[in-house]
Amino acid sequence: MDLVIRERQDDDLPALAKLLERQQPQTRYPFVWPFPVPIAEFLKRPTELRAWVAEIEDEVVGHIAVESVGDDPIGRSWATAHDTKLTELRCVSVFFSDISRAGQGIGSRLLATATEFALADGYPVLDVVAAHETPVNLYLRRGWQLIETTQAPWHPEIDIPIHLMILPRPR
Repeated sequence: MDLVIRERQDDDLPALAKLLERQQPQTRYPFVWPFPVPIAEFLKRPTELRAWVAEIEDEVVGHIAVESVGDDPIGRSWATAHDTKLTELRCVSVFFSDISRAGQGIGSRLLATATEFALADGYPVLDVVAAHETPVNLYLRRGWQLIETTQAPWHPEIDIPIHLMILPRPR
C-alpha cells in the first residue's frame, strides 16, 4: 500500500463527495445528512487556508483542511484557551477518510499533515461532535485538549453538543 498525502485539487471534489456520502452512514460525519448545502461547499470553504487528500493507488481515500477562525463565541473560546488573537488560530476541519480502510494510517497521516501546518502557522484548534467517540479519542491520544463543550451553531434547530479542542504549542 502506497499512501500519498498531497494538496487537494478542485478535480478531487467529486470523488471526495462520493467518499463522504459512502462513509456517512457509519461515521455520522457530517452529522446532518443529507447535507443542506452542496457538498462542494462543505468540502471547500471560503475560510480554507490549505487542504490535503490521501490517495492509495490513485484513489482518493481521505481529506483534511485547515481554516482561519471567525470572530464568534467558539473562536473567542479557542483564542482565550490559547491566549492568542483570533487571527493566529488555525482550525483543523473537514476531516474524514474511507471507513472501509480503517486502521491503515490514513487518518493519522492526514491529521499529522494538517497539525504540522497549523503549528507552523499558528495555534491549532478543532471542534468535534461530542457523540463521535472515535475521533475524540484520536485527538486526545495525540495531545489535543478539551476546553469546552457547547452547542453546534451551524444547526441551531438540532441539539448537537460539540467539543472544542486545542493542541497546545510546544514550548
